[in-house]
Amino acid sequence: MRLFLLFVIFTLYGLEAKTLNIHLPQQTKSQLCKKLSDHECTKEEQLQYKSYFKLNNDRLMLFFNTYNKNALYPNGSLNVPVIVDINGRWQVIDNYIKDEIIAILHDPHDGIWLHTMSTRRDGYSSLYYSRDGINWQKIKLPSIRTFQTMQICFQDNDIIVTFQRVENDNVKAWITTYQDAISPEPKWRLMEKKELYQKVCQKISAYNNAWRLKSKKDSSNILFKHKYKNIAISFPKRTFYRPNSIRKAPIENYSKPIPPAITKIENSGKYTIQLGTFNYKTSLPLIYQEFSRLKKGIVTKEIDNGNRVQYKIFLERFRDRYEATIRLGEIRSEYPNSKIAKGAFITKIPQ
Repeated sequence: MRLFLLFVIFTLYGLEAKTLNIHLPQQTKSQLCKKLSDHECTKEEQLQYKSYFKLNNDRLMLFFNTYNKNALYPNGSLNVPVIVDINGRWQVIDNYIKDEIIAILHDPHDGIWLHTMSTRRDGYSSLYYSRDGINWQKIKLPSIRTFQTMQICFQDNDIIVTFQRVENDNVKAWITTYQDAISPEPKWRLMEKKELYQKVCQKISAYNNAWRLKSKKDSSNILFKHKYKNIAISFPKRTFYRPNSIRKAPIENYSKPIPPAITKIENSGKYTIQLGTFNYKTSLPLIYQEFSRLKKGIVTKEIDNGNRVQYKIFLERFRDRYEATIRLGEIRSEYPNSKIAKGAFITKIPQ
């Protein structure tokens, strides 16, 4: 009897000690790939984990982008946040964060600040703000284009952004109140040099969150472990679908050339962004009006399917799908409330 009880105790202990491993679901991978590139990830264009931030209630906010070593910008210029909780629920956030993530900061008022740097425009910085990691707002920074690095400082109820030129250590800083900084039109004030030496930045740790990153920086797998529970979150740093699992898109039959009244796009490339297909010609002026700032890049193609005539609208031309994906993400950010932009997708130029 005693041996049986010991067996039961050790069995229960073994069950308790066994770690529950939360994996990245295939459905979430697919959702991320299609959001970032409008198609399943491939060996050439992989889904890549970028960075993380600890939220309250033991939730993790993970950032993903696409990686293509042969592209002009291998790490792309778009990031999508994903929130995973301790119960293994994954939520892909319907927001894009542009450019390379440099730092994620937690302020004294429980706000989240995301500092990014452009890889396409000489390293200019951007700043995003969120209260919950779901809704993101791009902060309007001082009008300055000659300083490369940026630092953020929280000081009581104020926020200070400091810019510095790398080559000559020239430093300038602007200050405004916390509430003004997150307003649509912040009133930044240029600080005097003597004020710069008086600033004391408040360092705020992340939320009370027990997740710990255990994988090394150069590891091919990402591993988070909970400090107090036998739970882990793990997934590959880069992942993609195998070729035999990728369904090829059907080839569309373009039977009629672009009408002479509509100009062709002059720059070279074989990919484009399709804004949509419309059954009525009267819909076209509304599209032109909505995307009036991009009208120089819009091309319309009339398709005669025998029973009806449809109108397809394309936007701009790109050398590869990756470049088109970056542009589509930018357009969706410029037109966040547009159903047309949300439903747009990458396709090959019709012949």
